[in-house]
Amino acid sequence: MYVCVSVYACLRSHYFPDWFQYSWIDHDMRGEPKEPAPHGFNVAKGSTHMAVTRGFVEFAVNDSRAQDLLHWMRDIKVPDEHFFQTLNHNPQMNVPGSFKG
Repeated sequence: MYVCVSVYACLRSHYFPDWFQYSWIDHDMRGEPKEPAPHGFNVAKGSTHMAVTRGFVEFAVNDSRAQDLLHWMRDIKVPDEHFFQTLNHNPQMNVPGSFKG
């Protein structure tokens, strides 16, 4: 017989696979806390799939701020779910094709 310690633990073990234990919900960290993102980027998370403009891609590949952000993300758990969304959700950086609303 399986006994749950808490409702959260019971729901989590029942509805989510083992990999879920490594999600952001537990605030797991791989090491020391990171310094804030470079250039004042507000980090966002989203899908790895998105449609972007050519200008957005050129910014992501060529802009030094984008490269600094990519380097800063080198040790986070899912950089592919953070990098492009962070660029997209920081209109103060004037990224071509980014979300302005």
